[in-house]
Amino acid sequence: MQFPFRYNGITCDWGDNMQYNITDFLFNDGMKRNISTDINVKELNFGNNNYQIDFIHIDVDITNLGYKKINLKGVIKGTLKIPCDRCMEEVDYNLETNFSKDIEFDGDEKIEFIDGYNLDLEKFALDEIIIHLPMKVLCSDTCKGICNQCGTNLNKGTCNCDNSDIDPRLTVFKDLFKEF
Repeated sequence: MQFPFRYNGITCDWGDNMQYNITDFLFNDGMKRNISTDINVKELNFGNNNYQIDFIHIDVDITNLGYKKINLKGVIKGTLKIPCDRCMEEVDYNLETNFSKDIEFDGDEKIEFIDGYNLDLEKFALDEIIIHLPMKVLCSDTCKGICNQCGTNLNKGTCNCDNSDIDPRLTVFKDLFKEF
């Protein structure tokens, strides 16, 4: 179910998406608006990973740059739960990213977060978050990870596995030394 209303001169449709009709921006040179809102998304699926989202807030200034050209400039803040790359424990990751995008409505190029003359802030925010996800997240700089044989979290305990670091390509030689 959707609930359309006007916010600061912009039509908003709440439902699965947060769409703002930006038709009035395209034909009024220099027109500016600010939208500051929370994005109601609880999970981000990207690749083979699912990230839990505590909150996302977007503050965006929309400015007309000329005939059918706008600029989106602002900041996205949020907190995501991302698994540690070593031990897989959840880490609260605070994200804050600035953005500035010029968008031209010439009809030739498909823009993922634009549908007709509607700006989908939810898709836009999630696209920006995906672009700015960290390459690696650690629960601490001293994280010991998990045992590669039994899966024990080495930050919480130890195991009795043989953890001698042997290059897998040289394991054949390990078996030779057992004979002597």
